[in-house]
Amino acid sequence: MPRKGWTSLDKQYKRPLQFAPRTSNFEPRSGLWFTGLLFFIAFCIELLYIKSYNISYFISPDGLNYSNIAENFLHGQGLVNTANFAQGDDGILRAVAQTREYVVGPVYPLLLALVYGMFGLKSYGMVVLVLHAVLGAASAVLAYKTGELLFGKRYAWIPYGLTLGYPLFAFWGMYVLTETTYVFTITLFLYLTAFYAQEGNRTKIKTLVFLGVAIGISNLVRPLLLLYFPVLGFWILWIQRWRLKTALRDFAIIVMMTVVVMSPWWIRNGIKYHQFIAVSNYGSYEFYLGNNPLTVTDQYFVFSQPSYNPEVKARLEKLPIAEQEKEYKQLAVAYILRHPVQFLQRTFAKEKNLFWQPVLPLDGQAYKMQGDSLDKWYLRLGLLGVFLSLIHLKKYSFLLLFAGYYSFVVSMITVVSGARYRLPVMPAMILLGSLVLVMALKGIERLTRINQQTGRRV
Repeated sequence: MPRKGWTSLDKQYKRPLQFAPRTSNFEPRSGLWFTGLLFFIAFCIELLYIKSYNISYFISPDGLNYSNIAENFLHGQGLVNTANFAQGDDGILRAVAQTREYVVGPVYPLLLALVYGMFGLKSYGMVVLVLHAVLGAASAVLAYKTGELLFGKRYAWIPYGLTLGYPLFAFWGMYVLTETTYVFTITLFLYLTAFYAQEGNRTKIKTLVFLGVAIGISNLVRPLLLLYFPVLGFWILWIQRWRLKTALRDFAIIVMMTVVVMSPWWIRNGIKYHQFIAVSNYGSYEFYLGNNPLTVTDQYFVFSQPSYNPEVKARLEKLPIAEQEKEYKQLAVAYILRHPVQFLQRTFAKEKNLFWQPVLPLDGQAYKMQGDSLDKWYLRLGLLGVFLSLIHLKKYSFLLLFAGYYSFVVSMITVVSGARYRLPVMPAMILLGSLVLVMALKGIERLTRINQQTGRRV
């Protein structure tokens, strides 16, 4: 008598969730060459896309800040920012008087320092050709591995191909920015989450360790998974069929490993700046701006927003940076507490504008993107996958929870360009979109078999 709630596929593989079967936690030696082949193909495609542009890289004020930190690290000064940059009306980037030292997550500056150490300082082109191409190819391989867990080997090529074919991944990989690195860490996080769900009540400690390490590294690129722990804890409890003891053990190990990975950065910041800095020391102004009731929710860029109170801004800019951050955060929280309904309305409006609206043709032309028209089809496919995933909610819940969490939190915090800030949610949307294609192919195959059997009877 099968356990209550098991499907026929569950009974076949004796697993509580409908994941494709695996024989072991480690890839067999015979499969390593195939993984290498997948990576080689993906890397070649990444290089072809990069070479299709007339220039080999883009640089921005943010990119120059990361580069400045990497250079200082190589010069023995540590991971410190000693210059600020701005783009003039003529489009030229220039160093400006430093008004603040930006503390950023250490992972990307260290990766830049690694590239600079091999190819020379300010080797922006090599950052794109080597670092971003490698991480982009690795993300495609992880998408394949996740697809293998969710759909089986026969259909794993679908998320692999969709990841390589998504033009915004490739375009923003042309910039010396954290986008490609962060997308890679999110893709790794989703793969390990799917692996954890597949193991069910036979979870290995090393799976929990790897998942905690992946979360910690991702937070040291951008700290947005720091707020994900309540969602993750609930999901683990659900996956473990409400076995509280097992769920608490798994959750505690993941949190502990995240702390182990991040704590050296916390200790360093505490010693150097005499305050706790989880990852970075900026963002409160955008949090204030994003929750100011006067902010227009369909104008993305911060510099186009006239909604802040000039008197408040003038007063706060005279304060030390740490006090500015504290004051802006308090103002944002005060707005939210005073206008909770308006806060939710505005957050969902920003979420729609920032995350679920495709790149407009004018934006694509302004940025000189290639293939930006495909973005709307990726979004439509992913959103259709959201509805189809409800049929097997438990199996695909980790994708739905992450997409919902990430889009809501980013929309709550800020008002930014959706094309760039939507990228980290796209690995989940691509997997959901892959579900649509997998179900369509399975339906076609089933109809074909039925027609063949009918023809033989006739």
